[in-house]
Amino acid sequence: MKAWRSEYLLRKSALPAKGFTPFWDEASNLVRKAEDMRVKLLWESKVPGSGAPEHLIVGAVQAAWNRGYDVRAAEKLLSRGFKALKSNDISSLRRISAEIFYALSVAPKRKNDAYFRFSHPETFKEIAADFPEMHFPKVRFSKAHIEAGKKSLEERVCGGWYGQIAGASMGTRIEGYRHKALVRVFGDKLGTYIEKPDGYNDDITYEIAFLDALKEKGKKVTAAEIALKWAEEIPFGWSAEQVALDNIRKGIMPPQSALLQNPFGEWIGAAMRGMAPGLVAAGNPKKAAYLAYIDGTISHYANGLYGEIFIAVLTSLAFVIDNPQKLLISAIKFIPRESQLYTIVWEIMGELAYAKSEKTMIRFAEKRFKTYNWIHLYPNLVSVISALYFSQGSFDRAMNIVAQFGFDADCNGGMVGAVLGVIRGFTGISEEWTAPFNGKIKTYMFGKEELSIDALCKDTLKLSGINFAQT
Repeated sequence: MKAWRSEYLLRKSALPAKGFTPFWDEASNLVRKAEDMRVKLLWESKVPGSGAPEHLIVGAVQAAWNRGYDVRAAEKLLSRGFKALKSNDISSLRRISAEIFYALSVAPKRKNDAYFRFSHPETFKEIAADFPEMHFPKVRFSKAHIEAGKKSLEERVCGGWYGQIAGASMGTRIEGYRHKALVRVFGDKLGTYIEKPDGYNDDITYEIAFLDALKEKGKKVTAAEIALKWAEEIPFGWSAEQVALDNIRKGIMPPQSALLQNPFGEWIGAAMRGMAPGLVAAGNPKKAAYLAYIDGTISHYANGLYGEIFIAVLTSLAFVIDNPQKLLISAIKFIPRESQLYTIVWEIMGELAYAKSEKTMIRFAEKRFKTYNWIHLYPNLVSVISALYFSQGSFDRAMNIVAQFGFDADCNGGMVGAVLGVIRGFTGISEEWTAPFNGKIKTYMFGKEELSIDALCKDTLKLSGINFAQT
């Protein structure tokens, strides 16, 4: 179709209608309400699953400061913005929001800030330059393998999915709160389903889009193909994911979709979806790292991107290393050594070596990462790593630790649950964790409002090169 001809024929055939009623009021009211809601949500919202308070625009300024930028100009505007919000002066709020994001886009670097002492490679070739050589026997799926007392690939992939969904569902009710508040309100219930899970899972949205792109394109899948699945299937996101979605809808593809006007690129959003690449690449950490890389560049960069690679490798290696502590040490080797994340993770491991319990690590996380947002990667990795380190492979113990930490508990529970689900297999997770879902989850995706968990397992097995019919 030629664009000029289409427009020419449309205009040529158009006739003015007699008695036409203009609909300016209807259209403008609808658009104004949507825009007012969007701006208000930047300044004041509640986390849907837990009701925790959130000021996303404050988090944007905070995130830029964490990355070594001088944000004083943006910070001066925050008090004006909250004053406008209180008086419901939405017109001023729109202007102030734009001024803040502009101030962040031109913010200078803080002189001698520690962040800039690190180097953050961008291409996969650069990131993978120091990857270790690891060779494992292929994860098998044969009758002899199962008769030898080993778990089948199906058992472990399904364990990964159910573990992720259970962990995320446990954490959804408590995300966004601190340790003391959680203990005060929920006490001994922490680490269990405080209320019966409703089957709703928002974090898994991006993993489903990843699998759909992989099903369509196979080995030819690219970051742009996954990004287009986001545009096709996902109506909205939060922080980095929403920025990326806005960019993608304008035709801005990865990695620019992650880099353009995105202060949230080192938050947890990429890491929370690293499990799917790891499940697809069972026992193949390099493949997992590559798939996580192309997925991560849609919305994240630098340490946020490496976070997804780390979680993907953890998940992949869980198929071949069943000791959580050894698993952590092996996965760290896939983080670029010159990055800030590499230093942070080893700092966490160093604290763990002397910590008597998770309580010590909770105090460490709250003090060390006091200036970071609760959705930032770093404080949440303390939770994830500590839960795996102290769990001794116990799913129940790990979930209790994740819950004690708070922060972004649904993401953390999903990551820890997936890794331990792979290690333990589906039958190694208690029915009290898996039964409430009746094999189904809910999402807010277009046309995918309810999904079969077993179908996710089946798709993952096929994408791993295994014929599900063999079961």
